[in-house]
Amino acid sequence: MNRRNFQKTLGLMAAGLMVRPAFGISLHNKVADRLTMSTVNFRERFVQTKSSDVSYKSAPLTLDQIPEYFRDRFKLSQVEFWSKHFESLDQNYLKDLKAALSKSKSKLVNIQFDEDYQIGSPDESVRKKSLDLALRWLDAAHFLGSGAFRVNPGNGEVGHAINSLKTINQACQSKGLILMVENHFGMEMDPDIHLQIVREVGKNIYTLPDFGNYDKAVRYDALKKIMPFAYQVSAKTMAFDEKLNHVSFDFDHCMKICVDSGFKGIYSVEQWSREPIKENEEAIADWMISKIKTYL
Repeated sequence: MNRRNFQKTLGLMAAGLMVRPAFGISLHNKVADRLTMSTVNFRERFVQTKSSDVSYKSAPLTLDQIPEYFRDRFKLSQVEFWSKHFESLDQNYLKDLKAALSKSKSKLVNIQFDEDYQIGSPDESVRKKSLDLALRWLDAAHFLGSGAFRVNPGNGEVGHAINSLKTINQACQSKGLILMVENHFGMEMDPDIHLQIVREVGKNIYTLPDFGNYDKAVRYDALKKIMPFAYQVSAKTMAFDEKLNHVSFDFDHCMKICVDSGFKGIYSVEQWSREPIKENEEAIADWMISKIKTYL
């Protein structure tokens, strides 16, 4: 961390914003320990998320195949599951997933919880239903041995979202999970509100910066704001050209922001675009893994 960032961090600590300095987390000594990959990359191979007008380009996948697939094809022993790819939260199904993780000697590092919920809704009944759903998924994450659980504050009122996240965070702490909030789509897209949420929820909650989710006008400045409080990074790519060059934004600039912040945690390999990608998912994953490794 350079002198300017260090002085900035001291100022944030004095203001009560710094809960636990994420740049101080240094649990990952090997390059492989700092990489995971989301099943989002392979959404066109899952029946739950496949575009209806796109034919399978490769063999379909199910979540229980992912640990072995990621280990054998990409040499990754850490995986990130998207909630959309679960077939259910039935205990027998979860036991099968846990067995698949164990068989491949893989670790689930996070569940991206993206179901129908609004924990900041002004409607109390909606908040309660959303909170109950989040706690069910949190229990599943704990059963599967996940290290973290990502929740969306969503839309609604910041105060309601913070109160809901406090309840979720208490449950996370009791089960040994880290709670993460990503710049995803709602109120937390304002980096100042994002940091307010982290500050007011308290210990055990971190940001999960995503390279691709901010508008281009604010992308790099906003990332700089939330990076010092990151536990994990979604090193997302979006569109590629026919020569497999990433064209949506400066991926290297985003990685340099992470490095300059002193980040020592896990990078998640993820690609997302609104339109179905034409390029091979495995080739894109290889590009991202290789690119991230140059910064580790």
